[in-house]
Amino acid sequence: MYFSLFEQVILLVFVIFSVSSFTYEIWKRISIIIKGTGTLPIDRIGERCLRFFREVLLQEKVIRERFLPGLMHALVFWGFMAFGVITLDHFVRGFNGRLLGETAYSIYSWVAAPFAVLVIIGILYLAYRRFYLKPKELGKISITSGLVAIFITLLMATYMLTELDLPENIEKLNWWGHSFLILAFLFLIPRSKHLHLVLAPVNIFFRSFTVPDHDTVEIDMEASEEELDSMLSGLTKMSKKQALDIFSCVECGRCTEVCPANRGGGLLDPKHHFILDLKDPMLHSSGVDVLGQINVEAGWECTTCQACTDICPVGNHVEKSDEIRRHQVLVEGQVPQEYQKVFRNLQESGNTEGAFQSPLADTLPDYKPDKDYLLWLGCFARYGLDPDFENSVRSFTKILDEAGVTYGVLTEEMCSGDPANRLGDKLTYQMLMEQNKEQLEGVKKVTSLCPHCVVNLDQEYKKYGEVSYKVEHHTQVISKLIDSKKISVSRSSSEKLTYHDPCNLSRTLDEIDAPRNALNASSSKYFEMEEHGNKTLCCGAGGGLWWKKETKGRTHLVRAQQVVESGAETVATGCNFCFGMMKQGLGPLTPDDQKEIQVKDIADIVAENLVAN
Repeated sequence: MYFSLFEQVILLVFVIFSVSSFTYEIWKRISIIIKGTGTLPIDRIGERCLRFFREVLLQEKVIRERFLPGLMHALVFWGFMAFGVITLDHFVRGFNGRLLGETAYSIYSWVAAPFAVLVIIGILYLAYRRFYLKPKELGKISITSGLVAIFITLLMATYMLTELDLPENIEKLNWWGHSFLILAFLFLIPRSKHLHLVLAPVNIFFRSFTVPDHDTVEIDMEASEEELDSMLSGLTKMSKKQALDIFSCVECGRCTEVCPANRGGGLLDPKHHFILDLKDPMLHSSGVDVLGQINVEAGWECTTCQACTDICPVGNHVEKSDEIRRHQVLVEGQVPQEYQKVFRNLQESGNTEGAFQSPLADTLPDYKPDKDYLLWLGCFARYGLDPDFENSVRSFTKILDEAGVTYGVLTEEMCSGDPANRLGDKLTYQMLMEQNKEQLEGVKKVTSLCPHCVVNLDQEYKKYGEVSYKVEHHTQVISKLIDSKKISVSRSSSEKLTYHDPCNLSRTLDEIDAPRNALNASSSKYFEMEEHGNKTLCCGAGGGLWWKKETKGRTHLVRAQQVVESGAETVATGCNFCFGMMKQGLGPLTPDDQKEIQVKDIADIVAENLVAN
């Protein structure tokens, strides 16, 4: 084909218009992202590149989470990757040039042509799913989704026509049609959810390796009033990564689909409340000062379980309850009544219950520097939030005694600060953290039955500075004792046993194997529930909801119902709060003709099956 000067000028005008429009809309969003607080992380470059290769180029996470829709999406993505060179060559031809020679183009067509078919298959399936099956999590039907499906199908069809021996006038008409579709696509992408095609790869690369990943709130009480006001007023500003999250969202609804509060009938819809509801305010204001617009009631429902963040295929840190709660507590002074008492107790007594004595702690040895471990009890065990959990602590100490491992507790242990941290009272949290760090000076190893405490003593404290000790969850200690043969365990447990993964252990600490190592060593009838590992379903106590309990939904009953339906005779947990919530939820849901389901900590299971050395 030969293109006249007039045709080349027309093509150049359309190309400049489309590229300029695309560039303007992209820059408009990038300029907002730049206004965010903090910086985009660039640590662990090798791991980031590997994750980019797996999650972007291989589409690993997209396919794994929803296999058939994910595979269809991957076919479309891979097709567009394959058509990159073909598309450039297409426009160079419009100026009577060639990017690929005849031989190279012919060879490359053997790659591109099959992909054209696969792309059509993929996009037609996705359109069928979007407009016929209409999954609830995708939300309202979008006109742009339909346009994109039509554009992509026509793009592939017009490409395949270029491979046929057509009359010159038909060939040129087809060429122009293919060109306008590409240029129209450039115009549409940044104005729709399909902007994720550009920003999602960037977002995945910069995703934090730490979950949850909230900015620290450091309060200097010796600062001037102006400095404190400036710090507090900045609490409604998003970080650069959070702003990038908003514009990268693909609106797939997976976050809402896995949200325990939403599944329990609550108000919270992470897709909208934490992401999409912030997009228009950002664009209208051209800024990032929008966190104060998050729905307050929805923010208080969040269990901070991180299921939404874990499942996001484009690298978003979805959960933003930390932001809305700290704003409500520190700026607005609006605290639900139940939490007012918790905060007061933490400030006056250093624990959630306002207690000044612990019968359990009084029976355990005091920590001395020569001990192998500092046994951190946490408020739940130390002050009997569920009296039966004291037996689980004693099961763990029995295991340590059998292994010859020495331990001790702090006589003046304070709360690790988890409730204050998750509920937004950053001032109280900072006070507790500083007091605990002083008590932990000289300690080398800490272990706890509470994953909430482990996360705060280790991961959260490190956000404010270095820590000199190593923290291990008790299941990790037990697993190592089994592997090193310091304890012997018999698989004599005959009860049908399943395990509920605590969110803080499985997702935040990424510990999946240690609990299972202990359970498999103790039972021959252990089996998994459908949602397990880092895909577990929250028990409902996270995010400080243990002290609130009454919300619009009934989050804890969803998981308890799954345990009942599993047919288990015993459910093991690795968290004191999960232990308490399971006991509360299982009773009312267990049918009258079914035996009561026992709730035990992993330490209980192992201790019951210890073989004396």
